Amino acid sequence: MNVIAIKRIAGLDRYELKENDDTVLEIRYKPDMHTARVLTHLERRVLIIENEGLLRIKMAIKNEYGIRIGSLTYDNFSDTHGSVEIEDLKFRFHIQYTPVPELHIYKRRRDLIYSCRLSFDDDKPKEAKSQSASFIIAVSWYLFLNGRVKEKPAFNESIIF
Repeated sequence: MNVIAIKRIAGLDRYELKENDDTVLEIRYKPDMHTARVLTHLERRVLIIENEGLLRIKMAIKNEYGIRIGSLTYDNFSDTHGSVEIEDLKFRFHIQYTPVPELHIYKRRRDLIYSCRLSFDDDKPKEAKSQSASFIIAVSWYLFLNGRVKEKPAFNESIIF
C-alpha cells in the first residue's frame, strides 16, 4: 500500500511517500519561501513553486536555478483535481477526501498510473487542501524520475524506414 504521511510543524510541511513501509520520497515544503526539498534514494532537488494564475489556480515549477520545468493547474472552481506538467509529460490528478483520503494520478483522464492514501498526523484532511500542490508535484516528480510513464518519442528520435 502506498501512503503519504503528512506532518506539519510551524513554517514547514513534511511529506513522506512510503511504498511497502519503505520511504521512497521525502518532501520538506516551506510555504513562506515557496521551496520544496525533494529527496529520493537517487536524487536530491530543490523545487520552487510559485503562484502564476490570476483567474485560475496555476503554479509554476522551477528547478534550483530558477528555470521553469513544469506547472500545476487546478481545474476551474476545483481544489481536488487538475493537471501537472513536468518536462513535457502531462499527468492528471484527483484527490478524494471521502471515505478515505487518497491521491490518484492518471496519464489521461481514465488511465490510472499511481494511487496512494493520505495519512494526516492531526486528522484534519480539509486543511491539506491549501498545501496539496507541493505533494502532488513531488509525487509527479517521483513518477517522472522512475520512468513510470513512457514519453512519446520525439520526431528526431523516431525510426524512419
